[in-house]
Amino acid sequence: MSTTPPAKEPNQNRFSRQIDDAFEEASKLAGSSLPPTEFYEKFLNRAVNAIEAPAGAVWLRTPQGFLQIACQTNLDKVGLDDKRGGRQCHNEMLRHVFQAQPPRPVMVQPQELLTGLAEPGQVPARNLTDYFTLFAPIVNAEKQPMGLLEIFQEASHDPRAYPTFLNYAVQMAGYASLYHSTSNNRTAAGLDKIFTQIESFARLIHGTLNPTEVAYHIANEGRRLIECDRLCVGVRHGRKTTVEAVSGADVVEKAATHVRRMRDLFDSVQNWGEKLVFKGEKDESLPPQVLNALDEYLSESQPKLLVVQPIRDEREKDEKKPARSVMLLEMFNPPENADPIISRMDVVGKHAAPALYNAAELKKVPFKWLWWPVMRVQEGLGGKAKFFTYGGLALATVLMLCMIFVPASLKVDSKGQLEPVVTGYVYPPHEGQVRTLTRRQGDVVDSGAEIALLVSDMLGDKYRQAMMEVDTRQARINAMESFDTKGLPAAEQTTMYRQLLEDKAFVQMQSEHLVNLRKLYNLDPGQGMNGMFFALAPQLDRSKVPAGARWTLLNAENRDQVLGRTVRPNEPIQRLGYTEGAWHITLKIPQRNMGHVLQAFATPNMHKLDADKKPYLDVDLLLTSESDRKYSGRLYQDKMSAEAIPNKDDHNESEPVVIAYVQINLEDFPDDRKIPRNLFVTGQEVHVKIRCGSHSLGYSLFHGVWEWFYEHVIFFF
Repeated sequence: MSTTPPAKEPNQNRFSRQIDDAFEEASKLAGSSLPPTEFYEKFLNRAVNAIEAPAGAVWLRTPQGFLQIACQTNLDKVGLDDKRGGRQCHNEMLRHVFQAQPPRPVMVQPQELLTGLAEPGQVPARNLTDYFTLFAPIVNAEKQPMGLLEIFQEASHDPRAYPTFLNYAVQMAGYASLYHSTSNNRTAAGLDKIFTQIESFARLIHGTLNPTEVAYHIANEGRRLIECDRLCVGVRHGRKTTVEAVSGADVVEKAATHVRRMRDLFDSVQNWGEKLVFKGEKDESLPPQVLNALDEYLSESQPKLLVVQPIRDEREKDEKKPARSVMLLEMFNPPENADPIISRMDVVGKHAAPALYNAAELKKVPFKWLWWPVMRVQEGLGGKAKFFTYGGLALATVLMLCMIFVPASLKVDSKGQLEPVVTGYVYPPHEGQVRTLTRRQGDVVDSGAEIALLVSDMLGDKYRQAMMEVDTRQARINAMESFDTKGLPAAEQTTMYRQLLEDKAFVQMQSEHLVNLRKLYNLDPGQGMNGMFFALAPQLDRSKVPAGARWTLLNAENRDQVLGRTVRPNEPIQRLGYTEGAWHITLKIPQRNMGHVLQAFATPNMHKLDADKKPYLDVDLLLTSESDRKYSGRLYQDKMSAEAIPNKDDHNESEPVVIAYVQINLEDFPDDRKIPRNLFVTGQEVHVKIRCGSHSLGYSLFHGVWEWFYEHVIFFF
């Protein structure tokens, strides 16, 4: 009896390591602050790759209660649409699994029907694919289902492995549930109330420039924010501090003994320049003036917690002078830990300082009599409303005349990218998986250089099969050539000779086929049998570049996105360009602006002519890498595409665009308007303004408003 270990043991060990790694990475993702879309994309890729599943999807419940796909990988390759009703049966299976109470994982075998769920006349909940389908519920904090993790697994594994796969899916779905339960929504919701209160407080105290009104707002509203018993505010006008407001008091009696002693305490602390904190016990190390003022004040009021804090605005540069404002906090029954109260007082003080500073500065403004003539005119017109009405009408009239009669250049906005004129792409000669990128960004390579190493099992099988056939026939040829046929009949000798000729012809043909395979698919001479082949750099067009020109690899470092990905012959792997030659700007002109551009080319006075009498439009360029300098370019009519295409690169814009190419650094450009070559970076974004001739100032500024009004209002009727 053979004692060879089962063949599945290496796979089990591999799956065990991959599953452990997946759990570790999913745990990190669950505790991250990633947005849901990015989280589920990384989560699903890790969940599928760990058990080498061919496909998977994450389904989430919408507010209307329906399941909607949040993320999927290779879902179109499992054969849901290969059989009639496959998609409907799959959707019914999703619905039944999601609505199960309590939520539980489900594994459905290929072609299996979920028994007991189908009703007469309804679509059955059935798996019509050739894969095991694993469902694991994603639940919220209340253990209610909010989604499903679905994984399709090959049916070729050991049957004992599928319960393990299902348990793995359940644990991965648990990490997705943990992601939602540990989000910061509740914490943010709790902070919203505090932020709203502080924002309302800031708006209130900055709503007036009267020092007394500002002080009362700070005292009353600040007391609620700090949660203290009393809050008083003082403002220094000149050398002395005035008690402007006391929380809970409508009027401050400045002659009262309590207020006078509070003012003396303010002045002494202001001159000292430090925060005074009294928690029921006197600090004998305080300056004598502060200590005496504190004793006098405590004889009138007996708080157990007293804090006097000078608040200085950032605009008070002279640190030797006392602060402009001061606050006094009192509590008669404070908590044991008063630090949070003092911290809240600091926050209120930071917002109060600029408001009190602005009000005090306005009060000091001299020569207020200069404002009186304006006030007299306002009164002569019948009040503030008529003054602003007539003034606004006069200003609007002047502005309207300027908008009509003042000419201005119409500039339409667009975006582009700086690129070499001569570019090319590296395509694989055969579908395969990218194993290695032999070049990096910025490398200079010749035409036909090896850029990427790929592997294709199909190509390797084809190559190995051809070699095996050659080896088999060659072995038979060698055997027949070494065989002594003298004792055989003539007929058998003729048959063997004919077979020998056929085998030699087949070997020659297959050898040529192998050579053609190596040339056609750039097979690695040493690893061709393993399906290894190269993707080569394309040939440079010698009619556009000088002799000896070489490619430069333009791609950003996208190795993580390319390595391990299966690409087809029509999918580019890397991008190349001839960077030593001419450059231009690939421009995407929005469809709504094309009318102005074409009108400028069609109207003689709106475009210019070069030395060859070719019409062009001037273009202003602003590079994102040097946003404080403007450069020039030219847009020729023959450098614009004849059709509009969807804007596939900008996901936030769905309007079609017209591709155009802007010429830069022409010989007749001034040197200061030419883009330095050290700024030539492929793909760099450029903000572009195309000059489309002279129009009225109003149309140049607000042509978009007029076009919208004409399209949606005038054209409607």
